[in-house]
Amino acid sequence: MPHLSIVAPVYNEPLSTVAALTSRVALAVADITDDYEIILVDDGSKRETWEAIRSASSNEPRVLGLRFARNFGQHVAISAGIDKAEGDWVIVMDSDLQDRPEVIPELYAKALEGFDVVFVRRQLRPESLLYRGGALFFYKVLNLLSGQEYNRLYGNFSIISRKVVIAFRSLPESSRFYGGMLSWLGFPETSILAQHGTRQAGSTNYNIKRRVFWALKLIIGFSTRLLYLSISLGFLLALLSLVMGSAILFEKVMYPEKPLPGWPSVFTAVLFIGGITNIALGIIGIYIGRIFEETKRRPLYVISELTR
Repeated sequence: MPHLSIVAPVYNEPLSTVAALTSRVALAVADITDDYEIILVDDGSKRETWEAIRSASSNEPRVLGLRFARNFGQHVAISAGIDKAEGDWVIVMDSDLQDRPEVIPELYAKALEGFDVVFVRRQLRPESLLYRGGALFFYKVLNLLSGQEYNRLYGNFSIISRKVVIAFRSLPESSRFYGGMLSWLGFPETSILAQHGTRQAGSTNYNIKRRVFWALKLIIGFSTRLLYLSISLGFLLALLSLVMGSAILFEKVMYPEKPLPGWPSVFTAVLFIGGITNIALGIIGIYIGRIFEETKRRPLYVISELTR
C-alpha cells in the first residue's frame, strides 16, 4: 500500500498540462516518499486528454488513469479517485495546476501535526470584483441555509487521512460536494495559506450558468432549511393578510360611508399569494426530485477504461 495517493480529476486538459502535472507532483513528493501513486480521473473529456493520461501512465507506472464513460462532474470524479486510492494519506487537487504541487510538502507537514483534514486557503487568486461578490453572497446563503461554515477560500486542494477516506467512502448520496462532506464527517480539520497558481493552458470550464446551477444544487443537496423558510413565509403572509383584513374591517366599522377598496388591490394580493405559493411548491418539487434521484440507487459513475 503506497504512503501517498494524489487524486486529480481531469477534464479536457491537453497533453502539456497532464505531463507538467505528473512531473511536478513527482518532484514535490520526492522529499516525502518514493512510495506514492497518482490517480488521474478523466471526467468524460475529449480523446486527447485520455491519450495524455495513457501516455503518462505508460511512462510512469505509479500513474493510474480512470476514464469515465461520460461526464459525471468534478466532485464525482474526486469520489472515484478516493475510491481507488490506497495511500495512508490522500491528496486531492485540481489538474489545471492552479493548485500548485509544490504546496504538497506543506500540506503533509501540517497533517502530521495531528490533523485528519488539511485544506489550502487560496491566496492572491485572480478574481473579478463581480465574481468575488457573487461567491461571497453564495457562501453566506449556503452557510445560513445549511447550518455549516464553508470557507469560500477553500478549494478542493487538501490532504485527508486513511480513516477519513474510509468514512468518506461510506457516504452514499449522489449529490457530491467534497468539502461539505468532509465538514459533515467532523474529523479534526485545519488549513494552510498558499499562493494560487496559474492555469497551464486553456480556460476554466465553469461559466456563469454552470456556477448558478452548481450553487442551487449545493443548497438543495446540503440543506433542508429552504422548506422551513417557505413555511415561515407562509405564516408571515397569513399574518399579514389577517392584519390587512382586520384593518379593512376596522375602517368599515369606523367609516361605514366609505367604500371598500376595489378589485386592483384584491387582484394584486391574489397574484402575490399565488407567486409565493408557486415558489414554495417549486422548492418542494426540487426536493422531491432529489429524493427520486436517490431512490434509483444508480452508481455514482461508470468507468469505461483503466490504464492498468
